[in-house]
Parts: sequence; C-alpha cells; structure tokens
Amino acid sequence: MATRSTPLPITFAERLHAVAGWCVHGGNQDILNGLSAVHIWGYLGLHDIRQRYRRSVLGPFWFTLTTIILVTVIGILYSRLLNQNLSNYLTYLAVGLVIWQYIAAVVNEGCTAFTSVDYLIKQVKLPLTVHVARLVWRNFLIMLHSFPVVVLLLIVCGQIPDWGILFAAAGLAALLANSVWVGIVVGILGTRFRDIPPTVGNLIQVAFFFTPVLWSPENIGDRAWIAMYNPLYHLIEVVRGPVLNRPVAAQSWLWVGGMLIVGFAAANWLMNRYRARVPYWL
Repeated sequence: MATRSTPLPITFAERLHAVAGWCVHGGNQDILNGLSAVHIWGYLGLHDIRQRYRRSVLGPFWFTLTTIILVTVIGILYSRLLNQNLSNYLTYLAVGLVIWQYIAAVVNEGCTAFTSVDYLIKQVKLPLTVHVARLVWRNFLIMLHSFPVVVLLLIVCGQIPDWGILFAAAGLAALLANSVWVGIVVGILGTRFRDIPPTVGNLIQVAFFFTPVLWSPENIGDRAWIAMYNPLYHLIEVVRGPVLNRPVAAQSWLWVGGMLIVGFAAANWLMNRYRARVPYWL
C-alpha cells in the first residue's frame, strides 16, 4: 500500500497556481496538458524521493541493496530447483525482477494517485495526469537505482549487450507510456471505489507467480500459453530480451502497442467522463 505523500509547503502550492494558470481545460485535454508539464511533475517526483529518504544514509540505494540480496538468494535457490545455468538465470532474474518491482509499484501507487495528494488537488488547478506522471517518474528514478545490479551481473557473467540494446530503450519507453494510462485508470477507479487499492494489491501479488519472472516460458513446455496471454510478460520481455541479447517475438511488440492504444483510449474516456468528479470523491 502506498504511503501518503508529505504535503508541500503552501508557498510552493502558490507558485504552482501561478505556473498552472493555463490548466483550465476539459477532460479531453488533461492527458496531453499533464504530460507536457514536465517542470511540475519532474520537480514533484524528486521532492517525493527526498522526503521518503530524508535522513537516510543510503537513501534510494536501499533498493540497490535489496535487489542484490533478492537476486542472489532467489537466483541460487531457483537455479537449482529449475535446473538452470546459474549465470544465465541470475541475469534473467535480475532484469525481470527490477522491471517487475517497477510495475508493481506503479500499479499499487496508481490506485492512490489522487487520494494521496488530495490536499494538492483541492488547492491547485493542475491536470490530474500531472499526479500520475509524478508517480511514474518517481518510480522510474527508483528503478534506475537497481539497474547497476543488472549491469554488474551482465559484466560478471560475460553477457554484454550488443547494438540490440537500442530496442531495450524502445521497450522501456513503451513500458513508461503504458504506466501512464494504467495510473490514470486505476487512479480514477481507486478514488471512486476505495476497495480498489487492496483488491489490486492482492491481484498483483498473485500475478507475480503467473508472470515469467522467476521462471521462463521454456520451463513449462506446452503450458507456455500462460505467458503468451499475460500482458505483464510482454511488458517485461520487450526490455529484458534486448538486454540479454535474446530475440523478442513480434507478438510481444504487438501486445505492447495494442495495450497503448486501448489503454489510452480507456484513460481518455474516463478523464472526459469523471475528471470533474474526482475532487468531490476525495
């Protein structure tokens, strides 16, 4: 469950009022205006990280340490259980686990994207999408603190990516874009129905075991369709495949592209219909 963000000083809220005067618009413009306000959600995301790790010695690098411990312990255990080569499995697990942690954080925090900043929504006229972009940016920065573990393992295991790593950048961009519409959808639903956050939290925990993070589709033979029809697998694979010099099936790119189109259509519909009601539901 996401923790409530620390309220910003009223002086900063007043500055946002001055900057956000152009934000009087309809729901059909909210997503575009919100994403274009980089100077606002970029600062807010950094503010969240500073507040979360205030007076901490390691700060966000706690995620780096946690990732090292998880990958080492789970990697050694499951490589034996699944009869996998340790070096190949460690890199596979590391990339998948880092991306999964990001996805789980975005989905869980997305459910409270608006309720956790009700004080700001009530004080400042901003596109609602700003608050979603804020949590996506914040969790992206946190994810970057775990990537050194992946780089270290790739070097140690002799799996240096080739020019195909460029496709990983495209996959990462698609992952971030999908994160935005997911945050909008679950954010609006979570504001209207307060049972959504715990329900989604439980579903994410279950989905972890059905998503190829600890295991790969090759491990389950003719039951590989479990992964093929899992959208979370494709979101992970378009990043993990190029990093590990593995070909990514066209099916995965089609799934990711299809989710972008359908997802933003759903997010835009919800914004048009319910954007004005969100402050009253807080």
